[in-house]
Amino acid sequence: MSHLARTLRLAIVLVAVAALNGGIALAQINTEQVMNIGRNALYFEDYVLSIQYFNQVIQQKPYLPEPYFYRAVAKISLDDYSGAETDATKCIEINPFIKDAYRVRAVARHNTHQYENAIGDYKTCLEMRPEDPDIMLNMAMCELALKNYDKADSCLTWCLERDSTSERACLGMAQLCLDKQDSIGALGYVSRCIERHKNNPQAYLVRCEIYANHLKDYSKALADIDEVLKLEPNNVSYYINRSYLRYQVNDIRGTMADLDYAIAIDANNVTAHYNRALLRSEVGEYNKAVEDYDFVLKNDPDNYPAFYNRTMLLINIGQYQQGISGLNAMLEKDKDDFVALYQRAMLYIDTRQYQSALRDLNAILTKYPKFESGYMLRAQIKQRLGDKRGYEKDLETAVSVMKAKGVHYSSFNPVETEKKHSDEIHQQRAQQHYDKQEKEAQRQREMMEGSLEESVEEVQKRFSQLLVVDVNNDLKPEVNLEDDGLYDEKAGHRRYRNMTRGYIQDNRVDVQPQSVFALSYYSYDNKLNGRTHFIKEMTQINDMHVLTSALTLVCGTPSLTEYEARSRFNSVEYFNGLLATSEERAIDYFGRAMDYFLLKNVDAAIADANRAIECNNDFALAYFLRFNARMVKLRLDEASELPTTENKEAHDMLIRRAREVALNEMAADLKAVIALSPRNTYAHYNLAYVQAMLGSYEEAISSYSRAVELKPDLGEAYFNRALIYLQIGDKEKGVADLSKAGELGILPSYNILKRMSR
Repeated sequence: MSHLARTLRLAIVLVAVAALNGGIALAQINTEQVMNIGRNALYFEDYVLSIQYFNQVIQQKPYLPEPYFYRAVAKISLDDYSGAETDATKCIEINPFIKDAYRVRAVARHNTHQYENAIGDYKTCLEMRPEDPDIMLNMAMCELALKNYDKADSCLTWCLERDSTSERACLGMAQLCLDKQDSIGALGYVSRCIERHKNNPQAYLVRCEIYANHLKDYSKALADIDEVLKLEPNNVSYYINRSYLRYQVNDIRGTMADLDYAIAIDANNVTAHYNRALLRSEVGEYNKAVEDYDFVLKNDPDNYPAFYNRTMLLINIGQYQQGISGLNAMLEKDKDDFVALYQRAMLYIDTRQYQSALRDLNAILTKYPKFESGYMLRAQIKQRLGDKRGYEKDLETAVSVMKAKGVHYSSFNPVETEKKHSDEIHQQRAQQHYDKQEKEAQRQREMMEGSLEESVEEVQKRFSQLLVVDVNNDLKPEVNLEDDGLYDEKAGHRRYRNMTRGYIQDNRVDVQPQSVFALSYYSYDNKLNGRTHFIKEMTQINDMHVLTSALTLVCGTPSLTEYEARSRFNSVEYFNGLLATSEERAIDYFGRAMDYFLLKNVDAAIADANRAIECNNDFALAYFLRFNARMVKLRLDEASELPTTENKEAHDMLIRRAREVALNEMAADLKAVIALSPRNTYAHYNLAYVQAMLGSYEEAISSYSRAVELKPDLGEAYFNRALIYLQIGDKEKGVADLSKAGELGILPSYNILKRMSR
């Protein structure tokens, strides 16, 4: 988290505390009590819980401005800046005289790169609080981002006149000086900051950059980055940067140690692997260097410098066949690379691939017909191939060329003539790669600054990266929560054992959709929002008391305790007796199907659901239950599927086809439910889930939209729709849905929201 972000977050927490101390009088005792509980939860960093309380107040009295304000404070603490801006705006619309609402909205806009709008809100705040340095500093940062240097200078000067040692103001001035190419002035400001604030890693980083990139004083830069690592010892990029600085002062051992440790912390860091490969090549660890280049090319196949270096290394260590493969690829890209052609010819000779060597030598001699050694090499190859006439002719030609030159031995080597041209080819291709990297880095910077929007493809790529499970690594830093509320230096805030408390957006989650809704006899309440789920037909059956237990609806696959399983087995026996001695009824088959489903005997559950539908084809819940059983069956089949090595392509095609058939059967069941009960929210939701599994994203979005139209507080639908929007590259709609889902108590929303935001 940047220093600016930490300061902004602190400012918002202070706003919340100040508002708490002020107190708000509400009309109704009940509403006032809920508001007070929500504010208490906010004060103790129970942000998600506080949002649920403010939701209740807003639901009852949407005309009150305060719950929108407090909910905005909670959302901004969870990095939900879009949702915070919306709530703060609503608060201002209802009551434009709540001054802190402008501050919350300004911070939200600032973090979403809406700098001009943020400046407008900061100015409104200054009209109300003209001597607030934090507001002036935030406004200065916005002016800097917009490159309004004179205005930024004015704001920062105002701050320094009131506090000459303000760390944020000094760092802001340093950045302003750097933007204006005044590295000496920047050095003065950042050194002033460090003198007074010795534990500010950002200050040391800025000074390190000035020493390294502007003044080329690597020893002083090293001293500063050493201080940074004392304060933040688990940041991979700092070790990579220090390895570069150590290399500049010829500390090879220290350079290698830093790269090794960076990779130990983050095994997937491509930059660290590439730099270590270069260093290993330099110190003669060629095999290990090849391993690093292999890793780089696996993750960045278009990295030409890595590819070229790896090819040369393979040749040097005698891996000729792999070296030939590399040279083949180089010549496919650049047929004019004569040196690569010559190297390949020599490798073909060394590996006794004479016909291939002959083809390359023919091409070489066509370009250089007076290359006497080439004729002698070709003569040797022809001799080995049994071409006596060709052998004698090439020897005669070699002798003739040497006589014409007046020499007694071969002295001409075309590689020396062509080396400059080949080097230019490699440099050009390497430069193309570096230019591409720099262009991408510039795009990233512009997106960070808010001057460039992410493309659909970029959103899709970043979201797909979230789907990759992190590699477990024992050396990854973890917070040891011996005491609840332990302060995390790296995160810049407290961390809690309770995963619903505090800055939950920092809790890493797997990006998975919320599960389908399933029928059950055993319910659980969402402890955050207290919601339970009902459908009309389920309530009607429960009122008839014809089943052994009351039906309920849960999100996810129900699981049973030992006692509950025993009850279900007893219920199966009950229905067995009933069906054996009485007239067949749809409800009895349905009841036994429910028991089988909960006991994971899904084939029997499907069979009984089929019989229930045969008895009564208007039995909506039977279709719903059959869908549930078919979904569990698909999951079980996929989990038990064994890999095959025989005709794998055909096997995989059959698996995909079987999966598609199963999903279409599930969709048909849900469509039958919707035909019988068009307002069944959960049938629309489950259908959307199946459509997404089939890759029909537009249909899935439509079905999720229908679900939230029928039930506007169905957070699971917003969450799943958000994932689809992000998958198709629509970041704006995806972020809006994640914000709404988080507001409705779907906790993973905030981590994904943070990871998708810049």
